[in-house]
Amino acid sequence: MNFLCWLTLCAFVGICCGGLIDRGQDLADSARYPLVTGYIRIELHISRLDTRGKSHTGLWCDITDKCDPRVIAFIDTDRPNHDFGGDSVPYDNYVTLFDGDNVDMVDIRKTISRDICGKGVRKVALRVRAIDKDTFNDDKIDNYKCFITGDHTPAESERSADWSPEIACAGEDRPSSKVYLKYRWYFINESECRPSSNGRGLFSGMFS
Repeated sequence: MNFLCWLTLCAFVGICCGGLIDRGQDLADSARYPLVTGYIRIELHISRLDTRGKSHTGLWCDITDKCDPRVIAFIDTDRPNHDFGGDSVPYDNYVTLFDGDNVDMVDIRKTISRDICGKGVRKVALRVRAIDKDTFNDDKIDNYKCFITGDHTPAESERSADWSPEIACAGEDRPSSKVYLKYRWYFINESECRPSSNGRGLFSGMFS
């Protein structure tokens, strides 16, 4: 077996094992959360990010300076239990919220939205990813994921939709790093709905 075939086989086995875990969580969610169906708009407001000046490894972003963060986000209605990267949403499909230099506490104050057009959901993942830009190789600051679940019913309209309390969403590798966000979701008319997808390709998730 040549190296490329071996690498492809390892990636395939990893995807299968990870997929079984994700599928198990999907089944647990189906017993725990009610199905919400209809034409729904989700709005996610990201207030700020506290990097604590470190990458996901716990090392400082820069020995003599602060982080140079790029912050991206995505509302994942399709594969909320899957890992970050191609297994859920390719990073190219995320929305860039901030791209700056020499800052550890990032003031973002941006809102993104996504519509659900007639299908049912039990859980939605609010995904945020932050990287520290570098001349030669970008470093991950962390990935952050919090959820909206079907036991919190969408409002009947935009006018009646209240924002959630602010959520301190902890980093997956370093819980001391947090992104602060809030959300609201509400029913809309079918004619207003904007269809979308996670944008996964045939080989998405195999090497990311």
